Amino acid sequence: MTLFTRLIAAALFAVAAPVASASAQVLYDNFENTRLLTYLSTDGVFTQNAPNPGANAVNGSPTCGKYVRNADVQFDVIRFKPTAAPGKLADVAAYAAGTKKLTLKFWSPAVGISLQAVLQNAVKATTGYPNGNFGGTFDTKTTVANAWELLTFTYTAGTSDATVKATDVDQIVLLIAPDTKTGQTFYLDDIMGPELLVSTTPVVTDQLYDNYEGTRAIRYSFKKTSGSIKLDTLNPVVSAANPSARVMRYTRSASQYDALVVSPTGAPLADVAPFLSSAKQMTMKVYSPAPGITFQITLQDSTVAGATNYPAGRHSEYLAVTTATNAWETLVFSYANRPSAAVSNTSVNEIVLLIAPNTTVPRRFYLDDWTGPRKTNFTPTGVRAVVSNSALLEPVYPNPANGRALLPVQLRKAATVGLSVHDALGRCVATPLPTALRPAGSFEAEIPTVGFAPGLYLLRFEVDGVVLTQRLSVQ
Repeated sequence: MTLFTRLIAAALFAVAAPVASASAQVLYDNFENTRLLTYLSTDGVFTQNAPNPGANAVNGSPTCGKYVRNADVQFDVIRFKPTAAPGKLADVAAYAAGTKKLTLKFWSPAVGISLQAVLQNAVKATTGYPNGNFGGTFDTKTTVANAWELLTFTYTAGTSDATVKATDVDQIVLLIAPDTKTGQTFYLDDIMGPELLVSTTPVVTDQLYDNYEGTRAIRYSFKKTSGSIKLDTLNPVVSAANPSARVMRYTRSASQYDALVVSPTGAPLADVAPFLSSAKQMTMKVYSPAPGITFQITLQDSTVAGATNYPAGRHSEYLAVTTATNAWETLVFSYANRPSAAVSNTSVNEIVLLIAPNTTVPRRFYLDDWTGPRKTNFTPTGVRAVVSNSALLEPVYPNPANGRALLPVQLRKAATVGLSVHDALGRCVATPLPTALRPAGSFEAEIPTVGFAPGLYLLRFEVDGVVLTQRLSVQ
């Protein structure tokens, strides 16, 4: 564990009597069908799909979390954060005031085991105690042995970072039996706590990497990739969430940390700093066999990063979790971690996608419309003409657009055509050209952009059942 977390635990450790009633607000994780957390690091061994050691009236769930505490660590921690963008908690003032409570169901081998939670701002928490700590600690203690009970945490004021406001919290640190060196086994379930922040800010993407239908700005490293890649395959389910005809199929291997590795082609990546602050975010359309599957993107410097030298060379990590079963959805990746500050914002030359990290189950996924940090030679106006047997699309202009844009179209024969505009989440936001039969010839489709949020949009021009796409940037 970090020196900062040890200092927090040592300086702020206090135990309060458990409260009989709970008023937690959001179920974070039940280790079955609700998985809203990303576990960033643990000192002990954490199994997230363990069988219930002894169902009772408090917890009859078949699956829970199992934690074997690290006996060599005095202040063993589990560090986690919300997965969904923007990856923050909403205002936590009510929890410090005691009008709302954090709770979890807990199975302990003994009475009197202390638990402590600390709410933090992740970036500030890396710069030394007490930086990053909101208020004091949240404390509780077990009252039964070898049985489930509902534990409610009580706030204890302590040394804190005055610059961290109640709206700045984006991670929670949980300590089990702090200030001891026990190696006992514990079980936890139904973690509940502060409301998650719901972002009202439109997702701002950067460059489309691959749509598997003509746009490809990345190179796939088959040698470094663990699983099986099949590019430009047929979409398994064409839907409103992803109407593309072709996508990518990826079959995950049984490797614990299966990695799909890509790198930019033609030019290096530009400054990736906007992704650290979430001013820009990476997105990807995913067709997954189950909800709750973690996708992690790591930006790294391949000249330093090696298979066995983590965290060397790893600039930053970003997380998203699936919510759908056998259906397309757009994942928006939120910033999670900065493993190595030695890698500058302009030294990233490789992108690694980990699907279901720290698991060993081989499964099949489909991916599409991957966006990420732009290359140094990328400009939104650099859209090439798109062509089919029936039509030719010239580059949309002006691009970026402010108010309206025009898409030049050449129909080689009479055809049924339509034009729609989709945002970064795949939602149709406009239909400038309703589907209709048009004669052969040239025309310009007008795309009004008044009221569009700034960002990248996908233009879908359908001609006789074939979809041609271009990207439009709106200022």
